[in-house]
Amino acid sequence: MNSFSLICLVGIIGNALVIYLVCRHKEMRTVTNYYIVNLAVTDLAFLICCVPFSAAKITTLSWTFGEFICKFVFYFMQVTAQATCMTLAVLSLDRFWAIVRPFKTPWFRTSVGVLLTTAIIWAGSFLLSLPIAFFMKVFERDWYGVKLICLEDFPSPNEYPAYIIYTVLISYVIPLTTSVVCHCLILRYLATMAANTSVAQQHVMARKKKVTRMVATVVILFAVSWAPNHVLNLWFAFEKEGLNEIPHVVMWLKITALCLSYANSSVNPFVYGIMGENFKKAFAKSFQKGGSSAAGSAVSPKTPKFTKEEEIGMGKIGAHRTANSGDKNTPNDSSSELEKNDVHKRKLTM
Repeated sequence: MNSFSLICLVGIIGNALVIYLVCRHKEMRTVTNYYIVNLAVTDLAFLICCVPFSAAKITTLSWTFGEFICKFVFYFMQVTAQATCMTLAVLSLDRFWAIVRPFKTPWFRTSVGVLLTTAIIWAGSFLLSLPIAFFMKVFERDWYGVKLICLEDFPSPNEYPAYIIYTVLISYVIPLTTSVVCHCLILRYLATMAANTSVAQQHVMARKKKVTRMVATVVILFAVSWAPNHVLNLWFAFEKEGLNEIPHVVMWLKITALCLSYANSSVNPFVYGIMGENFKKAFAKSFQKGGSSAAGSAVSPKTPKFTKEEEIGMGKIGAHRTANSGDKNTPNDSSSELEKNDVHKRKLTM
């Protein structure tokens, strides 16, 4: 129980802090960070609404909260897990477009697209998780004495393995495959472009690679944290009929696997704090003395968000600037207008 309490406390504080930093500082309001906020929201919802009830079920070996809470908790647990992996897949797609297709802005990397994509993630998660709401029930069972338990109750024994396979596919295999493919394509692109970029372009790419490494780390941690739980669920689904009772070793392995999967909702803020330069700067500015007076420019108060090196590194701007270098002071400089428009267009998509 202490382990679950620690996981909840650390995760709630960490994820709330991530949401606060992005909402507080304008420089943090980028497309990638908005998806990170959605990830933090899913983790918060999971930790607050699901983990305490699951911990009580494990420690007491009984369910005392009634059938409605039984259905709601485990349905919402599946919803948040589904929303988490779908958000990770979208984050990986976001990094692919930011690095491999920097001059193209897909709809999900626009300000309206972020809201629409987030709504689709949550709506899809609620729909895909519906089976668990129908089949979770509270009933008596002889488990170290007669106890009330909250468990799936399928009409046919063959339906449970099918349900477990369905769950593993939609909330683990398919989203992770999407993420892996995206990161492999990013690595291939970086390998081919390494020798063909200017110093200024390398400066821009270095910044994007840092964010991409951070996202890749979050994806890997999710994969590692949830793998044992999915493996045990698959094993139990196909061995259930041949078991008179669950061996104690398997029980402890299941509890350990659950702790590991729950802990995943608490570790992401540490990844952002260690690998995210902007998160570190925003945190420092927010909590240093006099930080409130600098709230409007917490991350980079003296430096504009898009430096001249970054503009040059984007390619098109550098070409316009070279062609019109002799007319810097011309009031109606068309290349200057193109430059401003191009920067403004990419303001959210970096």
